[in-house]
Amino acid sequence: MSGPPDTKRDTAQAADDDAPVSYERRGGVALVTYRRPERRNAWSIAAVRATIAAIERANTDDRIGAIVLTGLGAVFCAGTDLKEPPVRDPQTGRRITPADFTMGSGDRNWIGLLTRSKPLVVAINGPAVGIGATQTLAADIRLAADTASFSFPFLSLGAMPECGSTALLPRLIGLSRATDILLRGATVSAEEARQIGLVSATFPADRLLPEALALAERIAALPALQLRITKRMLHENAGNHDADRIMRVESDGFIELLKAAKRDRALDPARPRRD
Repeated sequence: MSGPPDTKRDTAQAADDDAPVSYERRGGVALVTYRRPERRNAWSIAAVRATIAAIERANTDDRIGAIVLTGLGAVFCAGTDLKEPPVRDPQTGRRITPADFTMGSGDRNWIGLLTRSKPLVVAINGPAVGIGATQTLAADIRLAADTASFSFPFLSLGAMPECGSTALLPRLIGLSRATDILLRGATVSAEEARQIGLVSATFPADRLLPEALALAERIAALPALQLRITKRMLHENAGNHDADRIMRVESDGFIELLKAAKRDRALDPARPRRD
């Protein structure tokens, strides 16, 4: 992979230097970066909210075709910030956790958010622990620095796997490997992650972000409707074993594409036909 093209940048970080997440437009790519290296980029309530807001911002920006998510510093995300002072619901007094924003339904479902999102490439720049690891599983493409690792210590901590990992990890690497990793509370190195298909590729740490941005830029340059339909078909057919249903999903995708082309020609008769 080559380095990212020299494109116009539109930096839009929060005015507060202590903001947990930054957002930057680089050409057709939105770069979302965890910016709490002093807390190993652990997910606080503010960080989760800011991450979701940044992804939603990219999804509503017609200039953006793909998203890159990464972390600042040597760690991608150390999991939930257990040292964060309690944040409580003002009405019930119940303590709020990142799970309230990622493991619910509708707008509070991390898998749902990334499934309907524009293509998202996660660049795992260092250790990803707990929810720091499981949050990456719903991304479309995972790339990792050779210093990265994936830790799943839930059972050894008296907790349980979360963020959809009991469904997503088996889909990515198979039920047997996923069971072994989760029951042992294993830590998977970047190289092992590449070998078992947990990540698509690994790079030296200083090349990871340029490679991720270059890949995202190539994806962003592709036709937006075809990207959206293809991603939807992949998700609908991934666990589908009904041959008729598989072909129906793809046929529906082609029909949607042809209808869109017909509408475009009606609006612009000079547009050349491609059918």
